[in-house]
Amino acid sequence: MERNKRELLREMKNATDYASWRGAAERLDQLEGWDQWCEDDTSHDYDWRLIRARLRQVRQYRSEGQIAKLVHHLRQGLHWNLGNSGNPRLYQFARVGTKRLIHEYVGEIARTLQFLSELDSPEWPHAAKLKFFDEVSQSYGRSALMLSGGATLGLFHVGVVKALFREGLVPSVVSGSSAGSVVCATVATREPHEVEELLEPESAYYHFWRMLPLRDMLRNRSVMDQNQLRKAIEANVRDWTFEEAYARSGRVINITVSPAGFNQPPRLLNHLTFPYLYLQEAVLASCAVPVIFPPVMLMTQNEQNQRVPYMPLLRWNDGSLKSDLPILRMRRLHNVNHFIVSQTNPHVLPFVSRRGPGDGGALDAARGYLFSTVRDQAKSLIDLARYNLPFGGVRRTLDLGSSILNQEYRGNINILPDVTLWRYANVTSNPDMGAIKRFMLEGERATWPRIEMIRNQMLIGQTLTECLERVERGSAARLAPMGKVRPDLHLIRVRESG
Repeated sequence: MERNKRELLREMKNATDYASWRGAAERLDQLEGWDQWCEDDTSHDYDWRLIRARLRQVRQYRSEGQIAKLVHHLRQGLHWNLGNSGNPRLYQFARVGTKRLIHEYVGEIARTLQFLSELDSPEWPHAAKLKFFDEVSQSYGRSALMLSGGATLGLFHVGVVKALFREGLVPSVVSGSSAGSVVCATVATREPHEVEELLEPESAYYHFWRMLPLRDMLRNRSVMDQNQLRKAIEANVRDWTFEEAYARSGRVINITVSPAGFNQPPRLLNHLTFPYLYLQEAVLASCAVPVIFPPVMLMTQNEQNQRVPYMPLLRWNDGSLKSDLPILRMRRLHNVNHFIVSQTNPHVLPFVSRRGPGDGGALDAARGYLFSTVRDQAKSLIDLARYNLPFGGVRRTLDLGSSILNQEYRGNINILPDVTLWRYANVTSNPDMGAIKRFMLEGERATWPRIEMIRNQMLIGQTLTECLERVERGSAARLAPMGKVRPDLHLIRVRESG
């Protein structure tokens, strides 16, 4: 038995695709008896009685054709993390998935929503259907993928996105800071059929770094050649505005930038807040780490569709300095309540636990408490100093330190790379193709153990979005013959601006 375990663990470690990894992981779960744990509904980690009862009611109402009861039942009872079914601890036992009851519940709800969106019945008029899906989508919320900064470590993000894309699990809302902004904007400025090819190592341009001669360093007050960075961004990111990117790809791109001066907050750039800004300069600014690159002036499209400077007196730099993961802003703008985070920021990784909350026992809890205490004390001392210093270089450095300490660097699901001294030493160097492939594969392998957790936590939200879009298309088709909606227009959901 031990020999079989070692062989299966070796298969998982050396797997190059999710199907192979999952096959070995499922056999190992069976060997260790975790498949029986999955079959047993009971657990102290979620309200299994509630989930079982609601699953039984949905199946009963649907089989009996009681549409009014089914709709009423879902309208009041469909919420994310119902009965704590999204508890990360439920995914700490079996290597693939969790309790069968949770998988059945999520799948049944998704099938029922699809059934209701397609149902044409006098008992279920179109206006009621549109109202139901609009309100439930709003109350349920949706997921977002957040890609942190990380310089060359950001190649890990490409593997994460690749693993999610191949399983149909890349959320429609994505954000990126610094290196993460490159990956975010590259993927979100492509049609779905173009993304698969783009995620192959040979299909993108990865030479972002070129050190300047000493004379140019002194003149530009930066170490690296920003023209080389711009060349790499232009090779990967299409020259669209945020509004154009959203209209063409259907993905909500969010890029964070930090002010280079005082009296400006960090900005979250997207099609709602800055629709006419160009993506390429936004990404360039988000990657402009102070000292490494000079700050950047953003560019916008004016009313004559000309490319012009946006607020020419302002300059912007690295988005991860003050807003690596803009969780609060994205909650408000895009109705996001579930965050998948790929975290590669070099100054963050040593301090981010790979365990979920409460998974490490008393020792891990004590370690977390100690770290939080030290961080709070350090922030208090920095704030005391910065509030008593005049504006200047020291004050700016303290502002930056306070911002870094004050951020939250974790989401609901966190995907982290391994940290080595070699990677830190090469964080600002151009990797060869072998290193690119290894790091991307590491991103995939780090994502595979979380695939079923992500699938369960996203499926209902994804289904609601698809159903609402289907019903809205039906609304447009009903209005078109009366001349109220042109065939080439689509309905805009006002709820996204909330």
